Amino acid sequence: MKHSFLYAALVCAALFFQAVPARAQESLELSLRDAVLSALEGNPSLRAQRYAAAASSTYESEAFAEFVPTFEAGAQASRLTQNADTYETAEASAGISETLPTGTALSAAATAGRNRAGASANSDPRVGLDLRLTQSLLKGGLNVNANLARVRMARLDVFSSRYELKGYTETLVYNVENAYWTYYLAQRQLEIYRESLRLSEENLANTRQRISVGSLPEIELAAAQAEVAQRNEALITAEGDAETARLRLVQMVNPGRKNGNTAAGPGPANFWDMPVILKDSPSQPDFSLDTVASHVELGLKLRPDLAQARIALERGELEVARTANGALPKLDVFIALGATGYADSFGGAAGKLFDEGTRLTGGVNFTWPLGSVAERAQAKRAVFSRMQQEEAVRNMELTVELDIRTAYVTVQKTRSRIAASAETARLQQENLRAETQKYNVGRSTSFAVAQAERNLLEARLAEAQSVVDYLAAILALYKQEGTLLERRGVETAEAAAE
Repeated sequence: MKHSFLYAALVCAALFFQAVPARAQESLELSLRDAVLSALEGNPSLRAQRYAAAASSTYESEAFAEFVPTFEAGAQASRLTQNADTYETAEASAGISETLPTGTALSAAATAGRNRAGASANSDPRVGLDLRLTQSLLKGGLNVNANLARVRMARLDVFSSRYELKGYTETLVYNVENAYWTYYLAQRQLEIYRESLRLSEENLANTRQRISVGSLPEIELAAAQAEVAQRNEALITAEGDAETARLRLVQMVNPGRKNGNTAAGPGPANFWDMPVILKDSPSQPDFSLDTVASHVELGLKLRPDLAQARIALERGELEVARTANGALPKLDVFIALGATGYADSFGGAAGKLFDEGTRLTGGVNFTWPLGSVAERAQAKRAVFSRMQQEEAVRNMELTVELDIRTAYVTVQKTRSRIAASAETARLQQENLRAETQKYNVGRSTSFAVAQAERNLLEARLAEAQSVVDYLAAILALYKQEGTLLERRGVETAEAAAE
């Protein structure tokens, strides 16, 4: 009785769970554009690169700080007791100074103070004004290009970081689109392998049936069974490849971590386990190649890494100017104007500032480190570095042209393969049909049919591969010439700043 009740409870539970529909697994539907936009928004590596580009813009302000006016102020007081006498002094000062890119140093300072001797003695307030101009003639002198070298190098570093961000973004878009089509191809190959397994299983069943009625020798069974085993092994490998391609795609798209969120936010938190449904399928694009020279011209103008190399060369030229100026001796001329006024009050002293005359001072200062070995070595090293950068730019220009010409040839080759692979698949389909008909009338073997199926499998795989290879070749050409982002409508900070 007890076991009957338990059995009835289990039956009722089973019926209940059958009645409740299973919750459909959430899937991730992606078009190619969705994949690219999601990666641009949620990829943490790209966000880190954007922060690095933003941080580089602060160095220009830091380098310009030496030309910003400086304000100084201070106050002091002293008391000296000697025998029966007491001396008191109090003074306050304020001034502003500035160094100009022309090597000119300007300063203005105002002072106010008083001296008292003895407890009952009167104090005479005084007010002073000092103006000073110093002009460097050699080191740090009128060579504005050398004096502003650090500022301009910092500005070039900002441009370089923008090109670096553009190159990184371009690589990400390139990788995302490649991953998208790689996953599509893996799914397509999976379908082909499943169909091939189905055909080989049908051939095995047909072989067994014909052996059973005596129309085929039993030895034919081994070839058909081996073909099924081989197809099943290939299917397992294709399933693993498809899953790996899916994981690679969702890692770059990163739909669960948009705007830095992990669990919450616009993307799903469990995106690693979600099936991916691709909305787009590859088709031969309406793409006409321009001349290879026009693509090379674009690449020499727009490639981010080449632009960075040219910026490095320009930076090297500034370094040559800076170090050459730094190797010179220092020769400064200066002129100073000062005046002091005395009265019973500070207001009165200020009114009498120029009554007692002014102080005018001028002079020359010369400084020359004997030998200047370090400065001359730096200047010589800067020249060699610039020469090295010139050769690096020339070499990169050759590399860019080689990359573009190679990618151009690949586009031509892969485009020609599309029609050829489609025709090969059609002919292999006809060959399999003919071989199957011959096998059905006893004029062929199961091994020959298996071979024809294998040839058809390879042809269909090659047909699917050819279209994806053509898309990848066009994508690579765009990347090599540096126009991928522009062609995809993606604007970077570098483009926005121009």
